[in-house]
Amino acid sequence: MVDVVPFKGIKFNFPDLRDLITEPYDKIPKDLQKKYYQRNPYNFIRLNLPDQSDPYNSAKVTLEKWLNDGILIEDESPYFYEYVEEFTVFGSQKRRRGMFAIVKMEEYEKKKIYPHERTFSGPKEDRLKMLRATNTDLEPVFFLYDDPSMEIVKLFDSVKKEKDSEVTDENGVRHIIYKLKSHEITAFFKNRELVIADGHHRYETALAYSKEKREVGKTGYIMAVLVNRHDPGLVILPSHRVITSSPLSPTQLLDRLNEYFEIKEIPTDSVKDPLQADMIYYFRGHAFELRLKQNLIKADSKTENINVSTLNKYVVSKILNITNRETIKFTRWVAESVGQVDRGEATFAFLVKPVDPSTIWDAAMNGEVMPEKSTDFYPKLISGLKLFNLQD
Repeated sequence: MVDVVPFKGIKFNFPDLRDLITEPYDKIPKDLQKKYYQRNPYNFIRLNLPDQSDPYNSAKVTLEKWLNDGILIEDESPYFYEYVEEFTVFGSQKRRRGMFAIVKMEEYEKKKIYPHERTFSGPKEDRLKMLRATNTDLEPVFFLYDDPSMEIVKLFDSVKKEKDSEVTDENGVRHIIYKLKSHEITAFFKNRELVIADGHHRYETALAYSKEKREVGKTGYIMAVLVNRHDPGLVILPSHRVITSSPLSPTQLLDRLNEYFEIKEIPTDSVKDPLQADMIYYFRGHAFELRLKQNLIKADSKTENINVSTLNKYVVSKILNITNRETIKFTRWVAESVGQVDRGEATFAFLVKPVDPSTIWDAAMNGEVMPEKSTDFYPKLISGLKLFNLQD
């Protein structure tokens, strides 16, 4: 059902990539952008997030120059690229095994590729301008696929492959890429669906661009990293909500929460990573475990009962009536969330347990989408490891 094929990857022509790679463009605040600029004259920030008055033309000019000067080089023939990430989270060593490939894009209605989150319009406009300028996929979209028998990983271990690159990033994550050729990979995905784990904006932007270009060249395809939803290294972190401004005081909000949730006060020293409770309301010196009242649970829905959905529906919309998203900060670590409240930088926080891959998959297959910022796949796909020229 899905067309997954090899491609001629573009990469930096340097053995040491540490000072060249970056976080994904949408995870780079101004101060980090500045640091990347200072780190190396060939840092990838000059392509994925240039600090220029016309960032799109700047990226185009830089990309052309780096290709002409041999700073970036393209493989001589198409490959699949096994992508291994080794990292530590909550004191546990993990190893996530995925693959760089290109994927034929399809409208969601065709039920081959599924979204799992809602998206915002702003980032799509930005990335569409970048695609028009560079005609290149600068960063991959992250897909999940279903392979309970681990057939693809077994194939990785059985075929001849060549080490392509290796780097340890600033967060201590080790990235290793191998290039290989295999007709079996394309055949495997003919009978599979894909769910977008991360990169909905980029996917929808690239799909719009492909229509605009009438799929000239390879504009109908998108560069992707595909990971088995059963991979033991697939980690999803929580996306806590920290509220910086509220029409209600913390105690007033606590009273209103009684309308929708069963509430139990818990010791504040029990509020730590990894979170044990499904959802916790925290304000300075107080913590309360929240459980949605039984009469509000929707038995026929995969998504309406999960913590981020009930937070959006009952707390953000009904009780607080928050329309300005800027008043909500999204954080992945309990200590960071609690610290902002304790320091007076925020009024209160809602801490949530992460959803699991099965929930995401089942919801997508059921035609449902989760609220924005429902998931935080860890680690994020680092940028600068592979690019894809859409003219090929």
